[in-house]
Amino acid sequence: MNHIKHLLFDFGNVLLNLDEQKTWQGLEEILDPKLCEDINEQVFFPFECGLISEDSFFNRLQRRSINVLQGDVYVKIWNSMLLDLPEHRIHFLKKLKSDYNIYLLSNTNITHLRSVQHKIKRNYPTLDFEALFNKMYFSHDIHLRKPDPKIYEYVLQDASLQPHECLFIDDKIENIEAAQKLGINSYHHNYNDDIADIFEHIVAKFNG
Repeated sequence: MNHIKHLLFDFGNVLLNLDEQKTWQGLEEILDPKLCEDINEQVFFPFECGLISEDSFFNRLQRRSINVLQGDVYVKIWNSMLLDLPEHRIHFLKKLKSDYNIYLLSNTNITHLRSVQHKIKRNYPTLDFEALFNKMYFSHDIHLRKPDPKIYEYVLQDASLQPHECLFIDDKIENIEAAQKLGINSYHHNYNDDIADIFEHIVAKFNG
């Protein structure tokens, strides 16, 4: 008997295509390495947790630059990793809704989310993206980020989910390992695979 009732999807590199190297290479070209030793703790992580504003984030990047550039340069580089949401994955999610509760659990930030929302609206003007999910959890909204165990505990409590009835799919191994420690069935996704093609194989593994 199937026991997976709830699906928790990461967004980037699971549903949404990314090219993270575009952003990291772009930042490497303009940032001073000597000023970036604390960049995760003081810039990226606080922004993902919604603890600093969008303006503060880009100001902190400017202050770590070899030469201070116009703000739109940083925005363009920051958003360059964001690619597309293929139409067949939208149909895939719609089909799943008849059998599962579906949640989105993403480490993201207001700049990326706004850009993705604009892309989706432009490419699929009639789509209600939010309606594809029972609920969406974004790190900058709830002030927690994966792999902090508290983010998984928050989702489980907020949505009244039992860990053993959940399947969490993410492309980062540290996020998978943290979820597994809480008893959540978890699958480490290879972004070279298409989740829509391999999902039935994945869920069959956990349903036994």
